[in-house]
Amino acid sequence: MKKEQIIEKDLDAVYIGNLNTVDENLNLPRKGKYGSSLTWETGESRFIEEDGTIHRPLHGMGNRNVTLKVKAEYEGCTGERVFTATVLQEAKKLTVTDIRPVCLEVETGKEIRLPSVVIVHTAEGCQTTVPVKWEPFEVPSGEGSVEVSGRIEMSDKMASAVIHIRDHIEPKKGEEEKVWFYPLSHVRLKKGTFYEKYQQYMLDWLLAVDDGQMLYNFRKAAGLDTKGAQPMTGWDEDSCKLKGHTTGHYLSGLALAYAASGDTRFREKIREMVNGLKECQDAFQGKEGIHPGFLSAYDEEQFDLLEQYTKYPEIWAPYYTLDKIMAGLEDCYLLAGEEQALEILSPLGDWVYQRLSRLTREKREKMWSMYIAGEFGGMPGTMVQLYQITKKPEHLEAARMFYNEKLYYPMEENCDTLEDMHANQHIPQVIGAMKLYEATKETEFWDVGRHFWDIVTGGHVYCIGGTGETEMFHRAGTTCSYLTDKAAESCASYNMLRLTGQIFQYKPEGRLMDYYENTLCNHILASSSHEADGGTTYFMPLCPGGVKEYSTTENTCCHGTGMESRFRYMEHIYAYDDSNVYVNLLIDSRLSGEEELDISTDMEKGRAVIRNGKDMKRNLKIHVPFWAQEVKVLKNGTVLEQKPEDGYLNIGTCQAGDEILMEMPVQLRVEEDKEDSGFVHLACGPYFLAAISPSQEFLELPPLDTFQTDGKPFHFTADGLTFLPFPEVNLEPAHLYFRKRM
Repeated sequence: MKKEQIIEKDLDAVYIGNLNTVDENLNLPRKGKYGSSLTWETGESRFIEEDGTIHRPLHGMGNRNVTLKVKAEYEGCTGERVFTATVLQEAKKLTVTDIRPVCLEVETGKEIRLPSVVIVHTAEGCQTTVPVKWEPFEVPSGEGSVEVSGRIEMSDKMASAVIHIRDHIEPKKGEEEKVWFYPLSHVRLKKGTFYEKYQQYMLDWLLAVDDGQMLYNFRKAAGLDTKGAQPMTGWDEDSCKLKGHTTGHYLSGLALAYAASGDTRFREKIREMVNGLKECQDAFQGKEGIHPGFLSAYDEEQFDLLEQYTKYPEIWAPYYTLDKIMAGLEDCYLLAGEEQALEILSPLGDWVYQRLSRLTREKREKMWSMYIAGEFGGMPGTMVQLYQITKKPEHLEAARMFYNEKLYYPMEENCDTLEDMHANQHIPQVIGAMKLYEATKETEFWDVGRHFWDIVTGGHVYCIGGTGETEMFHRAGTTCSYLTDKAAESCASYNMLRLTGQIFQYKPEGRLMDYYENTLCNHILASSSHEADGGTTYFMPLCPGGVKEYSTTENTCCHGTGMESRFRYMEHIYAYDDSNVYVNLLIDSRLSGEEELDISTDMEKGRAVIRNGKDMKRNLKIHVPFWAQEVKVLKNGTVLEQKPEDGYLNIGTCQAGDEILMEMPVQLRVEEDKEDSGFVHLACGPYFLAAISPSQEFLELPPLDTFQTDGKPFHFTADGLTFLPFPEVNLEPAHLYFRKRM
C-alpha cells in the first residue's frame, strides 16, 4: 500500500469503545494496525487526559462532550481523525431516608428466598435499589411469621422483612393470552408511503451486503480461512469486544426481509450465512478453552472475565452479543425454515446452560447488575424461544438464570427505580420476563412486564415515544431537561414496541396501540436513512436545531436493530382472537391467508378505506388512531352509529367485497408537552411537524392562524419557517419542541 493508504486505513481502524457513555478510562492506541504512529490530543484534559485517563464531572455539572484528536504519522505522511466522547457525570451521592419493607408469603416446606436488593428512598428525592445482606433467621416448623433484619450499603439504617408461612397459598391467576398477530409472511406493505419507501431501501441494502464480511470475525476466531473478505468496521472491528453482534442482527434482518417480501434471494443468503456459522461452530470444537456447542466471533475469554466481575470496557457484554447471534438463528429457523440454524442453536443453548448452572445465583445476579459488562440483551426470551422449539428443560432453566433482581424486584412491586439505569440494557430483559411468563405462567414475570411498561410510558418518554438520554433513564417527568443531541436511542424504541406487542396479546387495549402508533410513526419511521445505505439514527437529536446522523459503517446497536425495524413496521398491523380480527394500525397494506383485508389511506384528508376480500366469521375491530378527535364510519356507504370502546370500533362481521370508510378530520393542532407545560408541539394527523431552522435556541410556535400550506401533504409555512412531518426530515436542522407563546 502507498503510505497515504496506510494512514487512511490506520485512522479508519482506530476504535476506542462506545464513546456515548464514557465512565471508565479509555485505551488510546499508540500504534496503528498497519504501522502508523498514533498521537492523541484532548480538547479538555480536566475530563480526559491524553493518556486516556477519565475524570468524571461532579454530579450536577452534567455530562461533558470532549473532543479527542488522533494524529497518524507514517514515513513523513500524516493524517488526523476526530472523535467526540461523552463523559458521564459522577453518580449521585445518596442519603437513605426510608427503606421499603419486604413482605413475603411462602408455603410450608418451600424454599424461602429474600431479595438481594431492597428499595430505598433518599433525601435527594430518588427511589432506587441497594444491595442488602440479611441476618440469619430460623424458619417456623409450621404456620407463622418471622421478622428478619438486613444491613445495606450507604446507611446505618436497617432493612426489614416479614415472612408469613402458610400451609396453603392459593396461586395467583394470571392473564391468559387472548390475541395473536398474523404471520409476517401474510402481510405486505403497499407502495406510496414512507413505510414502504424506507423498507425498500433496507431490502436493497441487505441484498448488497457481503455475506463473507459478516462471517469474517467468526471465521477468524475459529481459525478458518476468511476467504478474502473485508474486515468488519466500527463496533465489529477486529479489536472491538462487541464484534459479532451485527452479524446476529443481519441474520434477523435477512429472515424478516424474506418473510416480508418473499424474495428467494434472501433465502439463499440465509443458507450461506448459516452454513458458514455451522462450519465455524464445528471448527471451534476441540480448541483449548472452548466447550462443546460454543459459537461466537471471539473465544470464551470474555465470559471467563465476566465471572471475575471484570468491568466495561475491558470486556463488553458477551451475553448481549450471544443473544443477537442466537436470536438471529432463531429467526432464520422460524421465519425462513432454515433447519441447520437449529443444529447450531440447540448445542449452543446447552453451552449456555452448562456455563451458568455451575455458578451460584448470587454470582449470576452480581454479574447481571454490572453496567454494560453484565448486559445480556434479551437472553431470557431467546432461551425461552429455544425451549419452545427444542422442549429441552435445560433451555428453560437457562432462561431463568438471567434473572436480574435489581430490575425485576422493584418492577414486581410497581416501584419506579429506573433513574440512572441504562435504558436499553434493561428493556430487553423485560421482554425476556414476558417470554418467561408465556412459558411458565408465573405471575411475577407478568407483573414485571406490565408495571415496567406503565412506568416507562407514564414518565420517561419524549413526545415521539422514545426514551433514554445518553442511553440512560432519568428521573420520571424530566425528559424536557434532557433535550439534547443524544436523546431517544432507536434501540430503546425498537424494544419498547416489541414489549407493547407482547402485552397487547394479553390485554388488547387501545392505549397500547396509541403509544405504539406514535412511537412507530414519529421515532422508528423517522430513524431511517433516506437512501439505501442501511443507515439508522443512533440517538434522535431533540435539541433545538438538532441534525440526524445515520449509523452506517459504525455497526452500532441501532444500526443492528435498524436492519430489523423496517420489516417490523408490518408486525402488529393485524391481529386476531377467537371472535375478532383487529386492525391496529391504519398503514397501507394487504393481509392475505385466512382473512383478506386491504387498507388504503389518504391521511392528509383523514380518510382510510378497509376492503374485505373474503366472508368473515369473526367481527372486524378497528383501532381509532391516537390523533383522531372524532371519527365517522361508513360501511358500504351507510353510516354506522358506532362509538369506540377501549379505543376500537366494532364493525361486526363483513362479507366479501364490503368496504369500510373512516373519515377523521385532520387539522393542525398544538399539543402541550405531557411533562413540561412550558413546551408545546405542532402536529397534524399522525405526524409531529418539525420546523427547519439552524437556531440553537428554542423557538416560539407561531399562532395557528398564520400557517399556510405549501402544496405538499402536511407541509406548512409560518413566520418564515417551513414545517414538515418528522419522518420526512433528513439532514436538515430541526425543532420539535417549542416554547409556549405567552
